[in-house]
Amino acid sequence: MKKILSLSLVISTLVLSACNTTPTKDIQVKSTLAVDAQLKNYHSYSWTGFAAVLNDPEEKWQPADIDVSATIKSLVDRELQKKNLTKVENDESDLAISFFSGVDMEAQSLKIAATSDVEIPKNVPKAALVIIAIDTKTDYVVWVGVATGDVITKPTAETMQARLDYAITEIFNVKATRD
Repeated sequence: MKKILSLSLVISTLVLSACNTTPTKDIQVKSTLAVDAQLKNYHSYSWTGFAAVLNDPEEKWQPADIDVSATIKSLVDRELQKKNLTKVENDESDLAISFFSGVDMEAQSLKIAATSDVEIPKNVPKAALVIIAIDTKTDYVVWVGVATGDVITKPTAETMQARLDYAITEIFNVKATRD
């Protein structure tokens, strides 16, 4: 009886995890730290301007039922607070945080030889999210995190949320290189 119970538990886990898998293999992240930056010396942050640039009139890439900017801000807040940074609402913060997101429809990820008969679609979109941290005393960028990935056509709100969560978590956990 124990074996049957264990087997059914394993099968249930596999089925549930298969249902909840979100494609993230295309997402690549990196972060860069300014040569003289010491992130441990920063204790607070505030938000500065941000921009979400997406030309999506037919809602092929962004579901109508998710506020991407608010989701990104919330996920970044979570990750910064995990790093023991305190969010403040005034000009007294150590860091100013901003992000830019968008879709570059000109980004082509495939190329062919001039003599080839293969046709490549005109739009091979790439999506990007850039998060920056600026030292408020010097106004210099001290850290940049970047995530790039393919655009998923007609994603669900759950898929979009999961992909953003994955990308932002990875951005803040990948080892930063020095510029």
